[in-house]
Amino acid sequence: MNDYLAELILDKKRFLKGLIISLVIGIIVILTITSVTINQNTWVSLSYINKKYLFFAFILMVFAAVMDTLRIKMTVEAVNEKITFTEALKVYYISNFAGGITPFFSGTLPAQIYLFNKGIKNKMNLGKATMVATIMPLIKTLVFSIFTPVIFFSFKKTITDYTVLSAILINGAILISLFFLFLFILAVKYPKKMIGIIFKIQHLPCILRFSKKETISHFFDRVILEIKEFHKSFSLLKENWFKLFLSTLYTIIFWGTFFLIAPLLLKGFNLNFNLSHVLVMQIVFYFILPFMPTPGGSGTAEMGFASLFSFFVPLHLLGLFVGAWRVIAFYFNLCIGAIVLLVEIKRLKKKKQRRREEVLDIK
Repeated sequence: MNDYLAELILDKKRFLKGLIISLVIGIIVILTITSVTINQNTWVSLSYINKKYLFFAFILMVFAAVMDTLRIKMTVEAVNEKITFTEALKVYYISNFAGGITPFFSGTLPAQIYLFNKGIKNKMNLGKATMVATIMPLIKTLVFSIFTPVIFFSFKKTITDYTVLSAILINGAILISLFFLFLFILAVKYPKKMIGIIFKIQHLPCILRFSKKETISHFFDRVILEIKEFHKSFSLLKENWFKLFLSTLYTIIFWGTFFLIAPLLLKGFNLNFNLSHVLVMQIVFYFILPFMPTPGGSGTAEMGFASLFSFFVPLHLLGLFVGAWRVIAFYFNLCIGAIVLLVEIKRLKKKKQRRREEVLDIK
């Protein structure tokens, strides 16, 4: 986990493979949806597209990135550590990129931990780095868990029957998120009980058959150590509750801004829509997205979004709408993240080269 970025540097094939797979799958699916849905009405509708709204959607994406950067900065400061805005922005783009080229967005968390631990000026210890990287998605879970029922109850009169499936899916996602939230609370409030549970899991026959006893023991010892460090770091959050509150506020602003991108695109395509439907569809989609197995959800994300929005986007515009949304909401950040990561790789290589030269000079 700690050597995640180093692995990318040492093995460029992994870097390029994930990026190419993510791009190729997404582009193929978008082109397929477009080719299936395109007709004469598509060309007529193109002349009515309001490019101003498409431009505003890009601006919103940049603003959302700024909000998420501030969220990262506040969360780091909540554990009495320092990080500059530029460094937080680097963490945002590189971790987004790492998630975007790995299945289930699995690269996001280790990339953040590595950058907090190794990639900033005021390096954090591994316990605090893990704490910060873990607390951010938990805040997101809390925000979603609180606002989702509010949105459903506020707009239930205007939400039509087809959203029953959406309600089932999102409630399932909330239950999963609350389970992880329960584990988090257990690790913070009752670390001894959590460690006791881990000891029991460690000695389960099915676990012992999974790998060598020494390997399993080493893994669980590391988990226990992380829980202890995690517990120590959490006490700092009590002292800096206001910064944690600001982090939560930035999370709300980020997702509020991010969820306005699809409505702006619909407006740009001159389509009438129900805002409550659009909000509900996006909440469902982004709760499910992390469980999609392809790198960055590519392919499955486009098909899922097309399925959800086919209820109020005309068939002849569906492919173009999904393509525009995916470019702005995902590929735009992915490309910036790739550039930022390449710059970081170059910087680390220069640093490594300087160290070698210094060693040779000493000899």
